[in-house]
Amino acid sequence: MRNLANFVRYFSMFHDYCNEQSSEATIDMTVLRYRVYTRRVRRMLYLGGILQDRKRSAICSYITGLLIIFTCFGQCIFTINFCRDHTDNLVLLSRSFGLTCSLIAPVLMSICFLVKREKLMNLHETLNGIFERELTRNRETEETILATLHTFDRPSYILCFTLGSTVLLILCPPLVSTVRQIIYHTESKRYRLPLPAKFPWSISIDGNFSFYLSFLYQIFICWWMVFTVGSVDSLFGYYAFQISSILQAMSFRLANPRPREVFAEVLRTCVQTHHRLLRCGHMLNDIWDLIIIRMILTNAILMCVLIFEASPFTHLTIGQILLFVSYMALKLLQTFIYAWYGNLVTNASEHFRQGIYFSEWSNSNLNHHIRTSIIITMMQKPMIIKALKLSSVNVNMFTNIVNTAMSYFFLLQSLDQNR
Repeated sequence: MRNLANFVRYFSMFHDYCNEQSSEATIDMTVLRYRVYTRRVRRMLYLGGILQDRKRSAICSYITGLLIIFTCFGQCIFTINFCRDHTDNLVLLSRSFGLTCSLIAPVLMSICFLVKREKLMNLHETLNGIFERELTRNRETEETILATLHTFDRPSYILCFTLGSTVLLILCPPLVSTVRQIIYHTESKRYRLPLPAKFPWSISIDGNFSFYLSFLYQIFICWWMVFTVGSVDSLFGYYAFQISSILQAMSFRLANPRPREVFAEVLRTCVQTHHRLLRCGHMLNDIWDLIIIRMILTNAILMCVLIFEASPFTHLTIGQILLFVSYMALKLLQTFIYAWYGNLVTNASEHFRQGIYFSEWSNSNLNHHIRTSIIITMMQKPMIIKALKLSSVNVNMFTNIVNTAMSYFFLLQSLDQNR
């Protein structure tokens, strides 16, 4: 019996040791996944030409940023010029207007990142410093701060994949058609560009130097649309992940104080960190407010235009159906991701305030200044991401945009019937 009891005890110890090693391995893999997530966002910002970093000279940042602004804004002008020749075609007008709304995105993002360059770098350094400090505190905090990583990096992967697929569906058909006509030496050549535009110079449909130059120009436009828009949307989610994870880690520390930690010191550190996060939230609002306002307005219009073009869905080819599904999924996903990220930040902030309220601060030996800071923190409203202080970025914003898109669609439908 004694040998059996010893065997059971040793087996239990071995089982606990294996579970502990498995838990540590899981945490290490999650940390590695976070590092990969960080590198991917940074790499996309670099490819999108809008990476703002102190190691990178301001001259390079302004050169690439201005290049994006002039090329994409030039395409907007060429598309509007194209619309002037087709004012009698409502479907073509709506398609060109939707394209113009999409082309404005890289222009506005580059302008915001250049104007707010110093503030953006301060935001990154502050959040990254706080996050790394919490990440290396202890195993429990590390597990808590990385618990929601999959909630942020998976949608980012899906968004970038959908964005790239949509642009490829626009770019590939004319590109494949042009390459085939060149290879097989087709007699009746009829080339076309990926994006509708009327340039100041003449372009021959049977192909000439100006056509290939214009085609290359629009390929660069598609590049900026993929990497600039995808990187800015991913960066917003990255900062939202850091803010919400830090708040969750502090809530966990308040609810589960370690034996060797002085609760008053833990509480004071959490309150100070919360004040710094509030400033980061204000900087995030200041940098992204115009970007989010543009997304709110244009995504509703674009979804309306997509449905209007595709209805009644009986005359569409397979390629057009794929483009419609991809573009609609992109706009819905982009809108939902912004709304969801903002909602997660607000929920984490509210949870932190509740964590302070239900902690042992009232029974602790705190001085007058710390108690005052705690009361002020609990009286503050939860952190809310707002666009120009007009619209809160939460799930309600997503439903409002979808409802607005349907309202615009019925309006366009009635105008088309009257014509």
